[in-house]
Amino acid sequence: MTQELLFYGPPGTGKTQNISNLIRATIEEGIPPERIACVSFTRKAASESRERVCKDWGLTDNMLPYFQTLHSMAYHAGGFKSSDVISKDDLEVIGDKVGLPFSTKSRGDTDFDMLGISDGDMYLGMHHLARSKKMNLEQVYAEEANYDIQWSLLVHLVDAYENFKSVRGKIDFTDMIEEFVRCDSPLGIDALFVDEAQDLSTLQWDMINILRQTCRTQVFTGDDDQAIMGFQGADVPAFQNCTSNKQVLTQSFRVPQKPYEIANDIVNRIRGRAQKAWYPTEKLGSVHWHNRLEEVPLEEGEWCLLARTNRIVSQCAKKLREEGWVYSRLGHPSIPPKAYDAILAWEDWMKGHSLDAPKIKNIYTYMDANVGYLKGYGPRSRTFLNREKGVLFSMDQARSELGLCAREGRWHEVLGKIDKETKYYILNALKRGDNVKKPRIKVSTIHGMKGGECDNIIVIPDLSPAAYREYRKNPETEHRVFYVAVTRTKKTLHLLSPMDTKGRFYEI
Repeated sequence: MTQELLFYGPPGTGKTQNISNLIRATIEEGIPPERIACVSFTRKAASESRERVCKDWGLTDNMLPYFQTLHSMAYHAGGFKSSDVISKDDLEVIGDKVGLPFSTKSRGDTDFDMLGISDGDMYLGMHHLARSKKMNLEQVYAEEANYDIQWSLLVHLVDAYENFKSVRGKIDFTDMIEEFVRCDSPLGIDALFVDEAQDLSTLQWDMINILRQTCRTQVFTGDDDQAIMGFQGADVPAFQNCTSNKQVLTQSFRVPQKPYEIANDIVNRIRGRAQKAWYPTEKLGSVHWHNRLEEVPLEEGEWCLLARTNRIVSQCAKKLREEGWVYSRLGHPSIPPKAYDAILAWEDWMKGHSLDAPKIKNIYTYMDANVGYLKGYGPRSRTFLNREKGVLFSMDQARSELGLCAREGRWHEVLGKIDKETKYYILNALKRGDNVKKPRIKVSTIHGMKGGECDNIIVIPDLSPAAYREYRKNPETEHRVFYVAVTRTKKTLHLLSPMDTKGRFYEI
């Protein structure tokens, strides 16, 4: 007998742990781990599910071959190779042909084809969106009403893109799903668990329906209120209607009472949502309103600043930089670790300590030739080849053997390749005494923080012109986005006044 169940999981209610417990129960019922599939929208969620199950129940990765994203599953099922997949170099060729630049950024955490911000990414993204929604391109173009995209250029790009794939024998991630659906060949699994199911596209639901054919256990987990991937074709009605048997995970282990009140006000604005009751933690928490980012007390604790777009995030990051705060973005500290290592190493050298060749080589990376070191002794020269490990050099030894010619002085006086603005920033940051390599402050888009949490959350309400136009016409998307933003907090929620002088912001 087939058992179907949909778990609605509001913010912080333990969706991943719930899946782990259900998978354990499935194994105890006699279904072997290798016949269980647990698929997700993102690689991060798929990895978390696999790691949680392995940790909780003493399994190993090779016992869980079907714990992966749908695209990864379709890739392996189709027998594709990495050389089959359209690459950044391929996109550059196509872009040159049609006159559209493509971003060199990585795809990020999802397996979707494009997450870049260049014009080519924007155009091609609409092509992928139409395919994911299984809609005619012209219809999607009309619905999106993106005035920055020219219809004739879009058609030209799509023709060039599809022709390139056909001639070169290339595929993209959407092709993988389409091929899986076309073959209509279930994997022979007995249990299917789908995490973050609210983010799946119409095309992906076709793949899910094929996987369901052989499964007597089918569990779906997600939250329609947190369905913020509409720009990639998320089919919320398909999620809401995947089964009639539904339960709600009611207790949040993250969101305190005061931020919960803000979240509830936002979520109740969403039309067509599945009604569900959930409860905050016993902690009161707090909500604070600020006119300017400079008013937020960032001196202690873990912080995450969330904004709607990368452009707005960059504006906020610039303000933090001006104030001398160290932060991380996309996992990278605002002060490059190698530059920081060079600073520390130089200061150690100045104190009379000796350094090994790798540290000196790194120092030279930030020096100018014939100012910091003699020409011919640069970090890529033979000077540093085959140096015996563990051999240390004093400054005097480096002058005689390694071409050091910089006079003694503070790091900001001798590391000439660190620009003046960055030097001032680093000096201010060092005065604050924060951990440079592991910053307490993180900046991110709201989409980038989905599934994450932090003690203190700062929410910037500003919207891009395109998002604001859509917000005035159809506000559901922004309600969901900012609901996700305010529910990332474990302690305090800080809400800023808008920075945009034209009044383009979300009304919290």
